[in-house]
Amino acid sequence: MAAMFVVVLLAIASTCQGAPRARREAIGGKLDKSFDLLGLHMGLKYKDAAQPLKGGKFRLVIDDLKKYVKQAHSNKVDLDFDFDGGAAVGDGLFKMVVHYSMVHSDGDGEEKGELMVERKHTGDLWTTTLKTTAGAFGGKTLIPAQSTTWKSSWSLTENQFHAKYVNPTKNRDIHIDVDRVPGKSAHVVITNGPRKHDLTSRLRFELQEYGWNVFNIDN
Repeated sequence: MAAMFVVVLLAIASTCQGAPRARREAIGGKLDKSFDLLGLHMGLKYKDAAQPLKGGKFRLVIDDLKKYVKQAHSNKVDLDFDFDGGAAVGDGLFKMVVHYSMVHSDGDGEEKGELMVERKHTGDLWTTTLKTTAGAFGGKTLIPAQSTTWKSSWSLTENQFHAKYVNPTKNRDIHIDVDRVPGKSAHVVITNGPRKHDLTSRLRFELQEYGWNVFNIDN
């Protein structure tokens, strides 16, 4: 997923032409690729131009979205992508942060937020995290609050699986913990706020490379 995202950005960047230096630096310093036309600005800066998949920064600024989409509720839109592919390209480890800003056309102000996706590997533990946050805003947001204030993560080792989903707006605080004894049993605990379900079942399953394939259950 991360590699595909970078490939898409690189494809967009390949169509960008050089712009005057003052305009190239206007949306994020010296850029490797940039595009400016009719109120639409794009810029790309690699971490390592020789190895683009290591990541970089991509920024898209639309001076007035209503110029292109009459029904839009925003004027200026600013999207800032920061992708870090890690030291080793192709190992599945990465971190991507997306900052967004939308200036409401009705004068309510500027709506801001962030999306973060990260995959880490520490010891024998693989962890993937998704998190959204939003800045304070006095008016009605364009993106619903339940979509901008949640966090989800899941971790996997050979014999353990842990997942959680926290969303205060929807009153969700769900945790799933699984511990297995290979070929014998699995201890499953599911917690949702004050409610807790402890399930211990005898399972026979095999662990594939990045997921569990349950093929038989003994009650």
